[in-house]
Amino acid sequence: EIYSDPNFKSAFERVPNRCSDKALALYLSWRGFQENSSQSTIDGVRAGFKMLWDEADGATFRGKWHHNDARHRWEGNPVLSAEVDDVVASIRHKVSSEGAEWKHSGAMKKEYMDKILAWSESLCPLDAPLQYILKLTITRHLEHLAFSAIAFTLWTRNYELLKLKRRDVKLDKTELSLTVNERNAYLEIHLKNRKGWQRKLDKGMREADLRSNHYKIYPRPDMGKACDALLRLVSWMKWVELIHLGRLMTEEDFLFPAIGTNGVLQPGEPLSHDMIQKWIDEAVVGSGIPGTFTTHCYRRGGAQYRFMFAPVGQRWTLARVRWWGGWAEGEHRDTLMRYLLDELNCYENDHSDALQPVPREGDRSLAGEAALIRPASTEALSMAHASITADVASLHTTVREVKEASCSLSTDTMTSLPPAIQPASTPAAQPYLSTFDLQPTQAQFRMPRVVQPSDVSFSTSLPSRIGPQRIKTSASTSLLGVVIPDVPVLHPDGTQTSKSDSWRDIVRHWTEGEPRLGLHISLKDWPYHYYNGKSGRQFNTKYSQRRVIATEFLDEFQGDEEIFLKVYGSAVSQGHTKLLKAILAARKRYCGVGERRRRLTSE
Repeated sequence: EIYSDPNFKSAFERVPNRCSDKALALYLSWRGFQENSSQSTIDGVRAGFKMLWDEADGATFRGKWHHNDARHRWEGNPVLSAEVDDVVASIRHKVSSEGAEWKHSGAMKKEYMDKILAWSESLCPLDAPLQYILKLTITRHLEHLAFSAIAFTLWTRNYELLKLKRRDVKLDKTELSLTVNERNAYLEIHLKNRKGWQRKLDKGMREADLRSNHYKIYPRPDMGKACDALLRLVSWMKWVELIHLGRLMTEEDFLFPAIGTNGVLQPGEPLSHDMIQKWIDEAVVGSGIPGTFTTHCYRRGGAQYRFMFAPVGQRWTLARVRWWGGWAEGEHRDTLMRYLLDELNCYENDHSDALQPVPREGDRSLAGEAALIRPASTEALSMAHASITADVASLHTTVREVKEASCSLSTDTMTSLPPAIQPASTPAAQPYLSTFDLQPTQAQFRMPRVVQPSDVSFSTSLPSRIGPQRIKTSASTSLLGVVIPDVPVLHPDGTQTSKSDSWRDIVRHWTEGEPRLGLHISLKDWPYHYYNGKSGRQFNTKYSQRRVIATEFLDEFQGDEEIFLKVYGSAVSQGHTKLLKAILAARKRYCGVGERRRRLTSE
């Protein structure tokens, strides 16, 4: 009985014993039949043990597992025993009979790369202070974007780039300065970890194959920032050197180094495959991209783009595709075409949208291009007409609401003017209420114009107490409601507020506004650009004067009218100009908070 054998407890040690093959078979049976692990998990466990025992005690435990009668010991690899083979075959039959889910890596399309770049830029604002958390976030995103651009351009599997070092990239100083003016400048990458490269070396390479894993990368601004491999790689290298290392990268530094838990870059340690996969998953979810993307996503996406989706005149031949992707010459063309055209084949044979009102007919042309050039059907035109009609109806409603609102504001402004400068016929806005049709004239879209003092003829009879300068100072900017009314206030009946009450109007304008006079927003709530800047400079002085008077009453005297009049009564009776001078003089004498109220009251 194996369980009673004392060697059973050490069956999985680095040096196998006579129980190792049986113990491994039991473990794989438990994982495959009890835990229902996938076939890839079983294969991974098997490969791990095979590597462990292959490297133990020289070549003793390599080859078929057997008992050496001459030496009285077990030799070979327990993974290659009959018991383990039988268990693995049984698990494979079980998975096949149950119909395992095919987890096929999607192709990382160019438009997906652009979406991921936009998502990254939204999380890494360049105008924010470079603090620790933001620095770590930017580092992760820059490394991922550079890795993605290189993988998409060179069609690499994810693990093939992880061990790339600085010595594998030849970069001139012109590229390092990030000022590439010559489109013929390039960087050269030696992709020595490309799958199949070591096998070619073992078989003996021809002279023509000596540069089959050397790639020249040129600047491609036409590909966009997400897929411009030279731009992405140089930006990443400069970020590493300037922000993290404080020196130039050495020949032995990994091009895509690991990031420690403390945020420190580890130039001597490569990025892990699991971390790259984690970043891909985060980017796909954050960008709202559907599908599953794993090791081959960039290889599939880059190859399909160059073979099928690149602009006309830039697509590659099958021979160039085979060379650039590192496929062997003996690779069957059906295998290569299936790899390239798998998604296209699925697209052309997908009939899930058979009930679509306007079918795309993907099986009648390459990628359904026939749908773009065929004549429009009656049904398609009817659908387009219905959509356009709905949009026009919505626009009609919106324009009507805007016109009614503008006419209402115009009427309010007209009623606030003195009778002497109002037009003879008050329904001046009537022409602007005409019905909106599908072909509006220029007059229908004309906004009502507020009557300005300059529009009044010199022959108009005005009250003698209203000087031209009084009207001129109440001019407003082009922004609605941006006006500071004059004081004393002129009423519609032609009368005027007394000078002694002008300060009360100023306080009301500051706290509440005066819509009747065009002041729709209280002065205290005005944004900065209303009284400063290009359009608000004309209000700067007047706004400051009104603020001095209003805040003196509200803040210094806490809104106490009795004490305020006791202190400034003589100036109040002479008007707001005298009051302003008195307040400014008092501020020079007593500048402390509450000091003027206390001192001036006692004087």
